[in-house]
Parts: sequence; C-alpha cells; structure tokens
Amino acid sequence: MVLTGGQGLSLYQTLSKSLEPVLGDRARVVLEEGVRRLGTSPDKLDASEAETILKRLVYRELQAKMSPSAARSHIEELLKTLGLSGEKTAKAATGGLSAHAQGVLAELEAGLKRFSLYLDWPEVGRLRGLVNAIRQDPEAAAARTLLREGQEVLAQLEEKLQAALLRQTRDIAELEMSLSRVQSVGGAKVRRLENLIRIIQEAHAQETLATAEVERARALAADMRKLVESSVVQNPTGEAAITLDTIEEIVPTEPQVVLKDPTIEAPVVLEEASDGFDDEALVIDLDFEALTSEQLSRIREIDVAEDARRLESLKERYMAVLNQPSVADELAELEAELAAGNPLGERLDAFAELLKAAQQEALTEARVRYEWLADRLGRLELPSERTAPLQARLMVALETLQAGGIPQELAELERNLESLEAEEKANRENQARRARLEAALATLRTEAEHALSPFRGRAQVESFLTALAAPDISEAALSTLRQELSDLLSQLAREREEESLKRMGLRASVQALPSLEPLEADKKHLLQQLEQGLGSLAELEAAVQALVERARGLVLSRLEALEARIQHLERVLKESLIELKKPLQANREALAQGRIADPSPLEQALDDLVAARRASIAEELSRYEAVARSMKGLGGEELEAKVAQARTHLQAGELPDLSEIHMLLGRLRRAQETLRADLGARIGALLEAYAVHKGVGGETALRLKPLCDFLQSAAERLPRLGVSGLLEVRRALEEAERLEAQLAQEYEAAQSVLQELKGADLESLLDVFEAPSPPPSPQPATLPEPEALRQFRIRGVEAVALVEGGQVVAGGLPFAPRSAQVVFDDLINLANELSGQPARLSVISLPQWVLVLVPLKQKGLVILAEKALLSRLLALIERQRDALEAL
Repeated sequence: MVLTGGQGLSLYQTLSKSLEPVLGDRARVVLEEGVRRLGTSPDKLDASEAETILKRLVYRELQAKMSPSAARSHIEELLKTLGLSGEKTAKAATGGLSAHAQGVLAELEAGLKRFSLYLDWPEVGRLRGLVNAIRQDPEAAAARTLLREGQEVLAQLEEKLQAALLRQTRDIAELEMSLSRVQSVGGAKVRRLENLIRIIQEAHAQETLATAEVERARALAADMRKLVESSVVQNPTGEAAITLDTIEEIVPTEPQVVLKDPTIEAPVVLEEASDGFDDEALVIDLDFEALTSEQLSRIREIDVAEDARRLESLKERYMAVLNQPSVADELAELEAELAAGNPLGERLDAFAELLKAAQQEALTEARVRYEWLADRLGRLELPSERTAPLQARLMVALETLQAGGIPQELAELERNLESLEAEEKANRENQARRARLEAALATLRTEAEHALSPFRGRAQVESFLTALAAPDISEAALSTLRQELSDLLSQLAREREEESLKRMGLRASVQALPSLEPLEADKKHLLQQLEQGLGSLAELEAAVQALVERARGLVLSRLEALEARIQHLERVLKESLIELKKPLQANREALAQGRIADPSPLEQALDDLVAARRASIAEELSRYEAVARSMKGLGGEELEAKVAQARTHLQAGELPDLSEIHMLLGRLRRAQETLRADLGARIGALLEAYAVHKGVGGETALRLKPLCDFLQSAAERLPRLGVSGLLEVRRALEEAERLEAQLAQEYEAAQSVLQELKGADLESLLDVFEAPSPPPSPQPATLPEPEALRQFRIRGVEAVALVEGGQVVAGGLPFAPRSAQVVFDDLINLANELSGQPARLSVISLPQWVLVLVPLKQKGLVILAEKALLSRLLALIERQRDALEAL
C-alpha cells in the first residue's frame, strides 16, 4: 500500500496536491477539518483515516461541483492513487449489506437499467439517487430504509409503465380506426400514418413506449379525419382534380383523392424528407363557412377529443404544480370548456406554457432549498454516522431534481436537519457541562482534602476520599458525593463541635442539590453566606433545610410529570417503555431515601426517544402520502387528508396515532383488489356480447371496436396496474358498455325485421347485393331531389330515393323500386300485427352495406350506404323527420 507520494511527500501532502486542481483553496480547509475530526495530525495521518476523509468530507465537497456519480468516480481514482485497490473499494461498497439486501440492490439496479429510456420521469431519477446512495454507504443506518423505498419507487415505475402501455394500446386501436376511416383517401399522408402505426406496434410488442410517434400519428390522423368529415374529399369524377399526393407518384390503380372546393390551393411539391415524408408538405385550410352545421359538429368533436387527451397528458406530466392557484383556476376553466363540447385551441398551448413556467419555478425553488440544506449539513460538526442518513436522503433529492422532478421530502429533510443541529447544540452544551463538572470535581476534591485532613485514617473518611478519586464521575455521582461529604462533615462536626465543619457540611448540602431554575437565586445567596461566614449557624441550617425541601418538591413534581408523559407515550405507541420506567423508579426511591437526584438526564432520554419516534413517524407519513396520491379516485383523497392531519399534529409536537391510517390503507387495498376482480368479470362479459352483436356493423360497432381491443389488452394487464390504470380501464369500460347496449338494440332491431319479413319478398332485393361487382352501369336517371333528401348526400351513401306506388319520385336507386315497395308494404303490415302502431324505420344489414327504409305516409325513404354510416344516418333521419314527413 502506498502511504506517501513521490519525492518524499507525506500522505497528507499527497492528498492536498491531488485535491487542489478540483477544490482549490477549499482542499486545505477540508483536509484540516477532517484531521481535526479524526483527532490526529497531518504527519500521523494513515491510509484508513485518509479513506474516511475522502469518502466523507471530500465526497460531500465534490458534490457541490459535479454530479454524485462523477464525484464518486473521482474519489475512486484518488483511492487507487493512494494504493487502496478498486477491489477492496468495491467490496467495501457492499460489505455492509446482507445477502438478501445485496439481492434487493441487484433488483433495483436491473430495474434502473430497464427504465433508463424514460429520462423525463422523475421517478427514474429518484431510483438512480437511491441506488447511488446505497452504493456509497451501505453500512449507514438508513441502508434498510433506502432499500425499502427503492422497492416502492420501482413498483411505482412498473405501475406507471403498465398504465402508459395501456394508454398506448388504446392509441393504437383508435389510430387503426382512424386509418380505416381515411384509408380510401390514399396518398402520402395515409402511407405515413400506416408507417407510424407500424412503428408504434413494433415498440408496443416490446413493451416500450413510442410517445413521440404516437403524438405525430394522432395529429396526422386528426387532420385527415377532419378533411374527410368536411366532405371536401370525394370519390374521383370526370371533372378536373387537384390531387393530394405531393411526394410520391400516384399509382394508376390507386383511387385519387380530389379537392372539389376550388378555393383550396394545391400544395407545393417539396423534396422528399429524410424519412420519406414531410409533415408540413400538406396544409389544407378548410372553408368552414361552406360546411354544414353537422360537418362542423363532427370536426369539433375530433378537436375536443384530441384536446382532452392532450390535457390529460399535461396533467400527468406536471402533476406536482397542479395545486398552484393560477394553474388550478385555469385548469378548471379548460375542463369546463371541454365538458361543454368546446375545443380549446390556442388556450391549450398557453396552458402548456403556464405549466412549464410553474414547473421551472418550482424546480428553481426546490434547488435553492436543497443547496441551503446541503450547506447547513456541511457545517455540522457531528460524527459521520449521524449525518450519513441525511446525506444519503439529500443525494436522492438531488438526483430527483436533476431528472426534472420536485422532491416532496425537502420539508421533512429540513426538520431532520434541525434535529441534527439541535443535537450538535446539545453536544456543545454537554461538553461545556462536562468542563464545569470537571472543574467542580476538582474543587470538591480540594475542599474535601482540606476539610478532612485532620481526620485522615478513619475508615469513613478514607472510603469517601477513595470514591472521590475515581475517574469519570457523572453529575449524579458528583451530587451524591457532595451529599455524602455534607453528611460526613455534619457527623464530624457533632463529634468535635466545630462550627467551621458544620458550615462546610451545609455548603456541601447546597451544592449537592440539582440545578433547578426557581432555586438558583436562593442557592447562590446561601453559598455566598456560607463562604463568607455571614449569618448565624442556626439561621443557615434552617435556610438550607427549607431550600432542600423546596428542591425535593420541585423534583417530585417533575418526576410526576415525567411519569404522566411516559404513560401517555405508552398509550400512543402501544408499547411498554421499560427503558424509561426503570430509571424513573430509581429516582423516586432515591428521593424517598433523602437523596435528590437530578431529573434532567431522564427528561433528556425521554426527549431523545420522542425525537426518534417523530422522525420514524414522519418517514412513515411520507410513504403514506405517496400511496394516497397514487390512490386518488378510489379513496386516496381521504387517506391524504388523514395523513395531512397527522402531520399537523406531528408538527405541533404531538405523536399522532396512526391506527386509523393503517385501517384506511387496508380498506383501500381491499377496494383496489375488488375493483380489479370486478373489471375482469365485466370486461369478459362485454367482449362476449360484442362478439355476438358486432355483425350488425354500423357506426356504433366501429366506435366500439377500438374500445374492445383496448379492454382486451387491459384484461391481460390488470394484475400489474395501479389505481390510476384501473380507473382508466373503468372509464373506458363504462363507455364501451354504453355503446354495447346501443349496439345490442340495433342488433335486435335488425334480427326482428329479418325474422318476420318473408324471405321470398326480399329475394329480388337481396340479389342485387350478392354479386361482387358494384351496381351496374349506366346509372339510372336521378330525379330532382328536395332539400331534405340532399342532406343525406354524404360520402359513403350510395343511393337515396323517395318511393311511392312502386315508382321513384325523387333521387335514384340501383335496383328496381318495386322491390323496395314490397318491403315497405310488408313492414307496414308487420308493424300493425305486432303493435298496432305504424313502423318508423327498418334496417337490413348486408355484408358490406346497410339498407335503411323509412315509411313516410304514402311514400317511403330508401337509403343504401356503407355500414360505418348507420348510426350517423339514424341520427340524421330523426333530425329531418318532420321535413321528410312533409314530402
């Protein structure tokens, strides 16, 4: 082992020379402080002491100039320079951990590696800080606490990832649904969307989040859906067309997409982007004034849905600042706007900037507070084993800050630091008290030897002087010795009738009394009288006796107060404090025997016990607070309120009873498992019903499919989901159950019509759709349409017509109108037989189409459309019912 540097330098000089390039003038100050604390000198500094200084003081100083990991690496290099092998250092890094603890640490390290992709998650930075703290000082008293918290943070990360993957599952399902809606548009945008969905699916298969790709895909899908919903996109016709394909050359077999609105300019052809597509290549400004109210409503629904999703993402990312008044007020207004069905537009971007500014301000404030705490901790003159736990907690807070998170435990760390500062102050007071004790003991020895010198040789005197010469005499022993000297001098004075001995005995009696604030003035006055020989002996004896009685009464009252505090503490903690009750009983027995023991040590022991329990309860409340935040929506608000109430009692100096919190936490855990089981059963029932009813097709089935895909994936992840994920599944399930009920009604209606109508009467109608080719050309002549019929001329509607007496009176049909008239006649007869009421409409579901028949007095409305439009058509029919009846 190298104990000295080159050219005859001592180990201290080698250390100083190695640290000066990094610490500058602070190197000498830190080394001097380390040598002083170790009680050695620079020339006697050995390797183990140098290692202690490096790992404690120098490491702490380096953290102010670089990251903890860099500081740790620098310390390891210095240790190698000193001749301490890296193998020994590595062994020391885990030597204080048990085999089980080392296994837990390995799990934490593996978890940290797994989540290292998500650098913007504050929990990842916190886990990194915990792992680094455990590696740095595994022998610290906080090692077990750090390991437990690391496991909790790792569990939180797993729940967060599973919830995020679940949302990504829903994103994929919704993107696939959007793709199916816009796929017929064709062109570069659709191919770009298909490529993004493929990338997201590949990442999802590996349980990896593709957040950026999801955002781009959703924005692209929303733009294209609004384009389609606006009816600007139409099937190709013979008129001149402006195509949307701007990057890739159109394949002749692929249907072109055209813009029928001549006010829309053709996009500029750009060079191919690095990934084959430029997101800015296609910019379409819709002429909203030319759109119908229904089209505007559908576009607004798309915007509201996307804004709601973005708002939820912002709330999750900036959760730490949502309670700030300005943020909370703006959030409430935005949520109200969304609830009213209004898009947020630029207000959402402004809110994102507000959140970002609030987060940055909170981070700055937290960093300033951290630096203030670290500086105060660095100035404490306490053993390293006392400051190491707090140092480790501050390291975790720093890693959380560097990851962009706001440490919630800074207030608790400040309270812990205040306790350490109080401990340091108490240590200084104890040192001063010890110095006074040594001075008082030296004075007592001098006075006793002088007063007892004429009586040397007596057994009692020699025994007393032997006890007085013993080393390490405590305050209680000094008080006892003073009382014994008083008794001995009184006895000798009676034997020799010497007033000087009696005065010395009285003086020893007064000095033997414990330090009691109410008696200090009288005690000081009596000692002056005894030392100066003032007053008669009888008056002095009476005054001393009165002072002793007052001291006995005060000590008795303090012992009774101590007993009451101990009993109350036992009730709160629900345990027996035998370590305090025994010395209390000893003090009572001494008081009964005439000895007045100082109750201060016992009071200090009780205060230390309370402080330790307060710190333990504060740490426990911090864990419960994190659990409460994770259980919001399932009763976590109540738990958070009880934790806040307990914290208020704790800050007021009380030790709160946590039994109610324990009971509530257990109840919430059971509720979570009940919810998990209930969701699993309901999802299973929903998927079974959907499998039966999905054949009816239509808009409802189209909207329900992505929800069912999401819920099927959720059912597999239920065991690993936290409360937030479970609540998200419940919301999706409630929406899916509502759509499934609507789909079931549509299914029953279609089945009822198909079962009751005569198959023979439908043959001529159904034969039209059996052929794989589209309706035959040329198209029959279309008669002029009234305004009410033109409302149904939307993309996906193949034919709209009014039929009367087996003839088309408006619009046109690709099949014989007499077939539709036969269905109308049977529909009217069937409705009269079943209910005596006229039929309102009938839906016939075919493999790719739906045929909607609406009886209208003497006429009938016939609509042939794609299945996806069924729900929209039914709603439009109800809105136009009065106008249709008037035709």
